[in-house]
Amino acid sequence: LMEVDRQGTVVRHEFHDGIIRTRERMAYADVNAILTGGDSAIATRYAPLVPLFERMRELFQILNDRRRRLGSIDFDFDEAEVVLDEAGQVEAIVASERNIAHRIIEEFMLLANETVAEFLDTSGVPGLYRVHEQPDPLKVATFEEFISSLGYSLAVPADAVRPRHFQALLRQIHGKPEERPIAVLMLRTMQKARYAPANLGHFGLAFTSYTHFTSPIRRYPDLVVHRLLRAARRATLP
Repeated sequence: LMEVDRQGTVVRHEFHDGIIRTRERMAYADVNAILTGGDSAIATRYAPLVPLFERMRELFQILNDRRRRLGSIDFDFDEAEVVLDEAGQVEAIVASERNIAHRIIEEFMLLANETVAEFLDTSGVPGLYRVHEQPDPLKVATFEEFISSLGYSLAVPADAVRPRHFQALLRQIHGKPEERPIAVLMLRTMQKARYAPANLGHFGLAFTSYTHFTSPIRRYPDLVVHRLLRAARRATLP
């Protein structure tokens, strides 16, 4: 449970063992339709929940603005979605839609992961962090040489580059023909994110602490973090 102020800062948080009680099985497409005014029938059907979704969108914007101020790098690549026919055969491969509903959940997950990581780090207990280290200056120099041939620059020495410099470049190339090749090479310039017992920060997100906490059905490290968090909480309880 996190209380967030208008600047996107977590001013108070609590950890609890909880049980999820599903009252509605909301789909991303339905929430997106409600928030974009794309389907009045869906909005009517879920009318009691509409104010909650609108509040979630407001919070998303606050959190997203905070990350932009920090310099967080946001790669907005289309992901592939496989469409199957009735026989289970591949019918088509299309670009999946990343709408406002997806982005709300992504932003909330980032905040939960960051908050848990900060708690483990400041509690002085063992932790498992998702770290993303500073890029190799040689790779940055090579990247700079490439983008300079296209009229762009990070405008900073290779050994002093920060996430905000990459973020600024992404804003410059957005919507231009050269956006994707530059963004792909930028991604290759970065270090690979990895798991580590030491908190080394996350360069791409511009976070001083980060872990994977929110997806235990997809990653085993998340379950490890759940166990570490539970042990840390019990150690600090009176």
